[in-house]
Amino acid sequence: MKTKARWILFSLLALIVISAVAIYVWFNQLSYSSIDPTGEVTLKISPGTGAGEVAALLSEKGVTEYPDLFRLFLKLEGLDSELKAGTYRLNTPACFADIAAVLTTGEVLTTRFTIPEGLQAAEIATRLEQQGLCDAGEFLNLAEQLVAERYGVDSVEGYLYPETYEIAVDVDTAGLVRLLLDQGDRVWEELTADFSKIPDRHRTLTLAAVVQAEGAGFAEFSRIAGVFANRLERGMALESCATVLFALGEHKQVLEYRDLKVENPYNTYQNAGLPPGPICNPGRAALAAALNPDQHDYLFFVSNGDGTHTFSQTLAQHNAARVTTREDRAAAVDPEAP
Repeated sequence: MKTKARWILFSLLALIVISAVAIYVWFNQLSYSSIDPTGEVTLKISPGTGAGEVAALLSEKGVTEYPDLFRLFLKLEGLDSELKAGTYRLNTPACFADIAAVLTTGEVLTTRFTIPEGLQAAEIATRLEQQGLCDAGEFLNLAEQLVAERYGVDSVEGYLYPETYEIAVDVDTAGLVRLLLDQGDRVWEELTADFSKIPDRHRTLTLAAVVQAEGAGFAEFSRIAGVFANRLERGMALESCATVLFALGEHKQVLEYRDLKVENPYNTYQNAGLPPGPICNPGRAALAAALNPDQHDYLFFVSNGDGTHTFSQTLAQHNAARVTTREDRAAAVDPEAP
């Protein structure tokens, strides 16, 4: 009888041990054995979401069948308070370790977008709206507020840095604006790092924006900046067509003489010195040129129509260059013309 009782007890203990080992092996598989996925899902975790809610959401999305065991895994690994808010792409299904690796390291779903150099703020806002990143009006309103707070100026032009960015897909509009401003701050600090005296940023951006708008290629930016620097030093009007176009608020292939007489502080044919602020958002090359203009004696330049310019020291040379480039353009359009 005692032998039978011992045998039963032994059998129960053996069953418990075997069951425990089986459960451990099974839990270990769920935790660490990678699973061949059958698909992907997008999962958004809002700030303040607890581990239990996350586990339930994972189950609902088909990432795991065992939300309670996933919570246990997090607790055992000390990760239950390490889950980060964001939008993620996860395999379905996935083991606990792979899920946690994504959700605790913040490997959020991202998107890339590019802002070309020389766009105006409204063009940037429209471009971002078209890519589904924000509402254009909200972007401009927030940009004006944040630029005023950070730099003490009343126009966003010049401060929205053109670059290729990668951001979390769920970044809000304020975060988007800060991203552009922060990058502009970093580039400014890099370019002025060796200056003994830091130049006035607003004035530099204003000149850089004119250089960006007037220059067709990076190679001539510093030379063009040198022309404007020379004119400013001599008290001459900049006479930049790009600033007149900004004053008109429209794009025209050819400016008329009456356009040059428009009364506007941005009309640098009528007003000496720099305009009140940037006319677009310049890139690194234009900003570097404004900070380090070429040293030369040129006071004029005219477009050759092919992305390059002819530079002149005197008005007579400039007028001659204008005639030559006009004839060259006409010949290119109609080689048989006299």
